Amino acid sequence: MEAPRDMQIGSIFETKKHGPVVVVEYYNTHTVIIAFENTGNIRSTTAAKLRNGQIIDRSVPAQSSMVGKQYESQKHGLLTVKQVDSGNIVVLEDKNGTEIRLILAAVQKLRERRIEDEDSTTNAKLELPTSLSALTKRNKKTKDINSLLKKMLTDYGK
Repeated sequence: MEAPRDMQIGSIFETKKHGPVVVVEYYNTHTVIIAFENTGNIRSTTAAKLRNGQIIDRSVPAQSSMVGKQYESQKHGLLTVKQVDSGNIVVLEDKNGTEIRLILAAVQKLRERRIEDEDSTTNAKLELPTSLSALTKRNKKTKDINSLLKKMLTDYGK
């Protein structure tokens, strides 16, 4: 079986998180052997995942997926993750290009704070019922569910 033109040996594809990969061998659409250029790791994948860039380099630690993410710090302002060292040290860079090193736990706390801020803004955007009919619709659903549960519980022993 001959490989498609884009799957020829030596073709380079860009992944979403782990850099470029090179096609080493093409067997069929379900089995394509690739090598990561950054790490040299070799693995098998499907042609569809290769074309979409949805390939994960399993030899890279999970923290490296943080590279490129931006977090807001009260002390330093907007920070961008540049790399994650093996000792749980995260190298960040501020808007002036100054390198800042923080421990991984501090960066995770910044991430959690950002998620909490996003949740609070989405909660503020929720629409509250403006009329009595809107309130009764919600209450009717609740009543229906409660009556259904009550019926299930009474019929359970029969």
